[in-house]
Amino acid sequence: MRAVALGPGGVGVEQTYAANRTRFVDTGTPWVRLWADWPALQPDPDAAPDFSRLDADVALARADGTRVMVTAWRFGPAAGADPHGVPFDLSPAGAWGRWIETLIERYAGHADALEIVNEPNLQLAPQAGIDAAVATMIETATALAARHGDAPLLVGPATADVPGYEEFTRALLDRLDERGFRPGPGFAWSHHNYTDVEQERAGAANGVARVRALLAARWGAPPPMLITESGARIEKAGSPANQAALLERSFQRLLFGPEGEGVAMVCQYLFITDPNYDSGLCAVDGTPRPAYYAWSRMPTAR
Repeated sequence: MRAVALGPGGVGVEQTYAANRTRFVDTGTPWVRLWADWPALQPDPDAAPDFSRLDADVALARADGTRVMVTAWRFGPAAGADPHGVPFDLSPAGAWGRWIETLIERYAGHADALEIVNEPNLQLAPQAGIDAAVATMIETATALAARHGDAPLLVGPATADVPGYEEFTRALLDRLDERGFRPGPGFAWSHHNYTDVEQERAGAANGVARVRALLAARWGAPPPMLITESGARIEKAGSPANQAALLERSFQRLLFGPEGEGVAMVCQYLFITDPNYDSGLCAVDGTPRPAYYAWSRMPTAR
């Protein structure tokens, strides 16, 4: 299935679902990925979080028939860490666990999926021992979701496809094995694949296929893989026209080639682009790029 991830920031409301509603309809995109940015939603740990903007986006997307993934991003002051600093206590009773349960409870029956972390092998600190921390996050979120019969699909770890991603994946799988974790029907594995798209990696060089092989070797029948961020930056593509061609060829490889076995979602990062990460289907002013029309032509299912 095709999805578009809106940005966690942006100017004003440009990255809200409401501001991009017609683009989802126009391109036939059936999923949206939204952000639950903890320090933005709850800057004061002594005050209740303000979910009004996220709630409105989720409700509007649901009303349109668009399926919703919410990604938990950064750590709030209540966790006792800076926004990208891993809290000491990741147990169900700790501040992070309570935050994840808040999201599960709030969006059960409203959001279809909850991604519990974003690019931990790139964004979180300290990186030493990050595999163990993420294993604890998955273990904690799974235990919390089990308390709620209508919990969204849990998704993680949203691995960044930066150098060392395979080593991180192997180490994370080792830590999960130590905890006796086995993925059930309520869990999907997520990974990002910008480098596959921009470098046109195929076959044995394709990162998605390599991660999928690691999961299959460990678990036999691995969980579905969701590519929760994908795209080609203009500076890497060389031109807007080549960006469109890279996206289309990547999608075709996943749709019809062996690299796409077990892949259930491809999520393009941004409609309206971020000047600091210029992968959007539209320019900063909202003008569609060639990639916008290429995305619209892509099939919706394998």
